[in-house]
Amino acid sequence: IHLKIYSPHVLALTMVDLPGMAKVAVGDQPVDIEEQIRDMSLKYVSNPNAIILAVTGANTDLANSDAIKLSQELDPFGERTP
Repeated sequence: IHLKIYSPHVLALTMVDLPGMAKVAVGDQPVDIEEQIRDMSLKYVSNPNAIILAVTGANTDLANSDAIKLSQELDPFGERTP
């Protein structure tokens, strides 16, 4: 992702790329990887000033997207989710 904003009137912007919503631990990942990722994601997207960009693979049914489900839980009216 490449983002450029040019303006003397824009506040500082921080972009955080969070890991995907994993379900199953692979290799040396901790067995509670799903919970750890959800907790980490909630830490950032619970901020009412955060803009939520829920990304889902093109080969995934949107009805099964954990990222979209989480964004709808935290932003039910779509005010922070483009």
